[in-house]
Amino acid sequence: MSNQVTRRQFHREIGALGGALVIAVGAGQSRGGDEEATSRPACDFQASFMTWDFPPRPDPRPYARHNCPLGNKARIQLDAIVDVTDEATGHGERFVLIAPCRAEWVYAEDRLFQIPSREYRVIYSLTLQRSMGRSISVAGDAPHGRPVSDDFRSLEIEVKTFDRTRVEKTPAEINAATAAGLPLVGRTTLRDPQRGERYVLEYPIKTMNFRPENASFQVDTGPLLVPDFDSAEPARIDRLEMAHVAYNRLDRAEFILRRPTPICDADGKELCRVLHYSDVKEHPASNEILSGRLA
Repeated sequence: MSNQVTRRQFHREIGALGGALVIAVGAGQSRGGDEEATSRPACDFQASFMTWDFPPRPDPRPYARHNCPLGNKARIQLDAIVDVTDEATGHGERFVLIAPCRAEWVYAEDRLFQIPSREYRVIYSLTLQRSMGRSISVAGDAPHGRPVSDDFRSLEIEVKTFDRTRVEKTPAEINAATAAGLPLVGRTTLRDPQRGERYVLEYPIKTMNFRPENASFQVDTGPLLVPDFDSAEPARIDRLEMAHVAYNRLDRAEFILRRPTPICDADGKELCRVLHYSDVKEHPASNEILSGRLA
């Protein structure tokens, strides 16, 4: 099998802009020896991207220095995926979190970074976008989801998968895969019994603690997307938060969510609020640790 995976593509029109949304899913599969098939192959995050096409549009700010007479296209790597399923109807929806970049003056001659600096990071589905990039200090309410057709001619989410995926079922297997230097992907399933929804979180495991002598392991990685089960927001995209996850067993997970967090002086007086990972939630979960291989 070659390293180029087969792709299936699903198209949906973007309103009056006439573009197409595309999501491409690799058809990787397990094969050979003790490789074990999974419900679906693991995402190869290093090869998975969101790409949008932004039309020519003037920036109304008088100091703007973009030089984009043709508009702009950007390809940004994926940091995490979450698939949400209505357990009663089986209807599903996929959201992705893109990797961050800094606000920039695109194609300007010099002084490319915008000052004051801010982070560009967004959650996308096939139809919605929600900005997660904010200033250092927190002011105002968090952005809500809105149509991708507000901004883009087209948007593509391309999820490539490994040719072979194996579920590392035991601590000993997890240690062996870690020591072998294999790419590791986490897949965590959570349920929201009140709404009757199932969330499957998928993310690259960037940090794995392991001790082969006693088969200990502990995942500590992020950022990823996690549902806020306490949120009253009606739209799914608005109930997702950025978090890091930690676990050392396969039936529970701890998440530390990014929240507005007070900064206080020595007397306890609140000076401002910043976005920081400060709210710990623990959930029953089904964790899978997957190793991926290319052919």
